[in-house]
Order: sequence, then C-alpha cells, then structure tokens
Amino acid sequence: AFLVSLGWQVEGMEQEGALAEEAAKRGIPVRRVDFGREQFPWSTATFDAVVAGEVIEHVIDTDHLLRETARVLRPGGILVITTPNLASLENRVRLLLGRYPMWMDHQIQGSGHLRYYTPRILRCQLERHGFRVERHVGNWVPFLPQRWVDDRTMPWLAVTGDWWPSLAMAILMKARRVGGSGQ
Repeated sequence: AFLVSLGWQVEGMEQEGALAEEAAKRGIPVRRVDFGREQFPWSTATFDAVVAGEVIEHVIDTDHLLRETARVLRPGGILVITTPNLASLENRVRLLLGRYPMWMDHQIQGSGHLRYYTPRILRCQLERHGFRVERHVGNWVPFLPQRWVDDRTMPWLAVTGDWWPSLAMAILMKARRVGGSGQ
C-alpha cells in the first residue's frame, strides 16, 4: 500500500490464500502461484523491481524462484530480498551452547522454513542466477536474546544491522539483474 501511495504500479503473488486475500483487501492485485514450481504469470522483462521479503526460506526449489525472478525483471532491474540469517550472533551463541538456531525445527514445523541462509550463501546463489549484490545490510544485531529485546520495541537497534550485517537477525540484500534476458 505504501508503494501504491507513491505512485508505483504494484502487483503481487502469494502461495497462501489468506495472505493473498489480505493483500487484495489493501487494493494490491495478487495472483496465487507456487513460487518453487510454477512459472510466474508475467511476461519476460515485465518489472523494474521485485521484492521477495521473507519468501526464499519457505521454497523447496529456490533455483526456480530465482530463475523466474530474473526472467520477469528487466535488465538492470532491482531485486530486494530478505531472509533470516542462520549466522546471526544469536544463532552462533545458541550453537556454541548446543542449542538449535532460531527458526529451525528438525520436524519442519512452526515457521515453515525449509532453507536457511548465511549472507555468503545467498550472495553466491544470487550471482549464479545473474544478479550482482549492490548492498547488504541487516535488520539488527541481537546482543541480547530476541525474547528480551527486539528492533520493534527498540528501533534504535536497527543501526547495528548496518554496522555488522553478517551478525544481524535477517539478511537484507539489494541486487541488480545483469546481462540479457532471464535465464
């Protein structure tokens, strides 16, 4: 809704019906698509920008997702992608203490996360699909466990994600599509 208020033409796609309905209530046209299996319902080189916020970790075939994203982006188009950071400071401490990292469940329940990324792995996968990462920041670094503090109640913590993005709770990358047509 914010981008629409700025004059952008916004279209969306969603796997889950309830989320698609919520977006439609906000006036955003949304198409139901299985990100990891189906071709995206747009022509090649349709968009100047794609935002994939907290999506890639829920997809089985992440290569398909990124191929299709590259296909629908115009050459030089921008991808903004976010995902939880497996290598966050909190997860590193949890592993040192013999505990599971945040967002992981050996039974694949709860958060529904199927994939886990570190900044280096996400960057490598983006580059394999014709993207050049231009900026990497994080949301915030958890110097104390997330159950005690977070960046919503203490927004000043956001600056720590700029200072130490590899330790932040989430990976936020801006990448540009390079080359010709989608791969």
